[in-house]
Amino acid sequence: MRKMRITVVNMIWFWGLTAGLALGLEFATTTLYFGLLAVGATGGLAVSALGAPVAVQVLVTAGITLFGIIAIRPFAIKRFARVPIGARTGVDALVGSEALTLGAVTLHQGQVKLKGEVWSARLDPDLTSEPIEPNSKVSISRIDGATALVFPLD
Repeated sequence: MRKMRITVVNMIWFWGLTAGLALGLEFATTTLYFGLLAVGATGGLAVSALGAPVAVQVLVTAGITLFGIIAIRPFAIKRFARVPIGARTGVDALVGSEALTLGAVTLHQGQVKLKGEVWSARLDPDLTSEPIEPNSKVSISRIDGATALVFPLD
C-alpha cells in the first residue's frame, strides 16, 4: 500500500474547501460561527501557502476562529440585532411612542390612549414609582403581554 504524503498543495486544497464549506454553512445558518471558521481556515490556508507545518496551520486556524468567536462575534451580534425604529412591527413598534393617560396610572393599574386605542397600562418599575395623573403624556418603555409599561414625559 502506498502511504499518502501531506503536501503544501494538499493542505491548500484542504483549507480552501474547509473555508468554502464553512462559508456555505454560514449562509445557511447565519449564526456567525461558521463565518468565523471560514476566516480561520483562510488563515490556515495562508500559512500553508507559506510552507508552515500542519500543526502551525491548525493552531493559526484555531486561534483566529476562537479570537473571532470570543472577541468579534458578541459585538457583531449586538450591531446586527439592532432594528431601526421605522422597521419595527407589532408591539415592538409601540416602544418609544407617546400616549395619554385616561386615568391615574400606578405600578398596578391604569389606562392610556395609544395610537387611537385604549390600552391597559402600569408604571415601569425600573423607571418610576410615582403615580401619574389623568391627562398626562407618557412614553411607552415596553409592552408586557397586553399591558403598556409607561413613564412620564413631564
